[in-house]
Amino acid sequence: MSYNKVEALREKSDAEKLILANDYIPARLKLKKAQQLFPGLDHIAPMLAVCDILSASTNIIPGYETDYYWVLQLMPSSTVTDINCQYQKLVSLLQPIKYKFPATELALKLLQEAYAVLSDKKKRVTFDIKRGTSWVNYESYESNPEQNGNLGANGSAGANGHTVPNGSTGPNNMNLQESGSSSSDVISEGFKGIDTDINSGSDAQKQDYYSFDSYRTPECFEIKDVWAVQCHLTSSIGSRYGQICNKSGGEVEVTWLKPIPLIEGERRWFDAGLPVACGSFCLDSETSGPIESKGVFSYKCSWGSGVTEELFEIYPKKGEVWAVYENFDLEEWSYNPDTIKECSFMFVEIISDYSIYNGVECCLLVKVNGFNSIFEQQTGEAATIHIGPRELYMLAHNIPAYRFTGSEIDGVHDGMIELDQLALIKPSQETKDQKEGPELLIPTQNRTGSVLGSNWSANDFTTGQIWAMCYAKDLMPRQYVLIDSLISPNRLSATILEPEPVLDIEISWKNRNMPIACGMFRPKDLKITLDIRQLSHSVNCFKSTTTSVYKIFPSKGEVWALYKNWKTTWSRAHYDNCKCWVVEILSDFSDGEKMMVARLVEVKGCLTFYQRLQGDDGFEMVRGFLRREMLCFSHRIPAFRVPGIGGHGIPESSWHLEPAALPLYSGN
Repeated sequence: MSYNKVEALREKSDAEKLILANDYIPARLKLKKAQQLFPGLDHIAPMLAVCDILSASTNIIPGYETDYYWVLQLMPSSTVTDINCQYQKLVSLLQPIKYKFPATELALKLLQEAYAVLSDKKKRVTFDIKRGTSWVNYESYESNPEQNGNLGANGSAGANGHTVPNGSTGPNNMNLQESGSSSSDVISEGFKGIDTDINSGSDAQKQDYYSFDSYRTPECFEIKDVWAVQCHLTSSIGSRYGQICNKSGGEVEVTWLKPIPLIEGERRWFDAGLPVACGSFCLDSETSGPIESKGVFSYKCSWGSGVTEELFEIYPKKGEVWAVYENFDLEEWSYNPDTIKECSFMFVEIISDYSIYNGVECCLLVKVNGFNSIFEQQTGEAATIHIGPRELYMLAHNIPAYRFTGSEIDGVHDGMIELDQLALIKPSQETKDQKEGPELLIPTQNRTGSVLGSNWSANDFTTGQIWAMCYAKDLMPRQYVLIDSLISPNRLSATILEPEPVLDIEISWKNRNMPIACGMFRPKDLKITLDIRQLSHSVNCFKSTTTSVYKIFPSKGEVWALYKNWKTTWSRAHYDNCKCWVVEILSDFSDGEKMMVARLVEVKGCLTFYQRLQGDDGFEMVRGFLRREMLCFSHRIPAFRVPGIGGHGIPESSWHLEPAALPLYSGN
């Protein structure tokens, strides 16, 4: 098997070279061979899709250069819903390899161009007229495919001798070799059901544009897929996850996924039977059974494998829309689970991928006037909220969404989002369900914040963020920078932050050229260019509203390196030869009060796992630090807890520490 994987990777490498040489069909053959050698090769499906899109783009239409139907792998008779579904599907497929596989960005650009033309009524009419001659002889071509060219290497020969990409089918599995329609048929069928006058009455306001049910047909269910199941089955708000283990007729059998809570409040929440939408899950083999497929399933869930193969990691992703509990209180609600029945919701768009170290950043959504289920981002300072890694249970459920380009419906602009009404329904009390109909969840406002993901890409950085980068000869992340702008997908421009000492001890420390990781910081007149790989983590800080000063101190729940035997009289020689302890921050910093920390020590035999140090009497080794002692903190160590790790002989409460940020000498 390992030999096959090596050979598969070699074929993949050859395919990349062919892509760069614009030899798309041979590249596809190389990728197919790689897939045969090692079916589990990462991202093989999107790489094949890139080849298909680029191959299809060579089908020339006078005046347009590219046959956009073939780029989207659709029939000319496709409806607007078909076009929307296929575009979203292909873009989602290609996004994970955008910066990893050659020409993926070009393929995405072609998809955008195709969608811009085919989703616009006027542009599509003009395109279909110019393209019409290419399909006039399509039926006669089918009867004698050899007259215009042989079958291509990656699929069937198409009109005018061009190759139809393999697997070029519409959402209803209609192959491109089926009969096409005239331009007039395309327009009358493709825009059926679209209300272009939002003022035409109440029915127009309730008109659905996007057909979310098209992704919930029986054909969509495959064994081993994980699906979100509507909350009314569980008699609570939210959703559960089930893995398809069998399907027959109109029934689908699932094995339910069981959440793995990390902290006491989450355990009480789970024991109370409240729904859990985010975190780590495992299969609960004792809770499986058949359920009706129609009207029950919400969406197919994307998930990642955890530290162990038995885990399903489900976290919010950038671009998704979620319902969030308003006034969420994990402790209170887990003790009084009936509180959730009367809760209200906010709707948010996820604007950064989830980070196990920091959480996720969201933007509030507000309803667009004149529509029942179309929303847009709220503007203003209170528009964003920060959900930390210990607050994940406030995310109630994912809401399937369609993003408009602005050309679909009058009164709807680029960036507006239609939400699946099935996921907006809040289960009302049984006595009013039938009488009054479903109650829609109405979003409200909440607080602000900022976080990022752990595997950095260009999408993780925006102007104004503060990040920690590696510094000095030990390469620990104790230098802070202010993000100015992105230069390329892998490089950015930033401004160095320098300490702004306040206390005498801080002034003396800085004058001795000693590193400072806690306190006040101000942008320095020094801009640098960085590779994004040089950055460790985003920084939780407070910015002065009157001056350009940033306040950076340890926060509750973080893990930091602490200088061992630290003294205010240290010289540079003391610092260069010092050792560090590792501590967990137990309380937020506050002037005039002690910030409490607990010692962590390495789990025996596990270099990157740390647990609380226990005294001889069983009490944890805890102490407090005042403001004047903050210089003893070396740097933050990104860390997270690993659910289910107890099954591998490591205490459940242990922290997994980022190896690159572990101090060289972390003496016990």
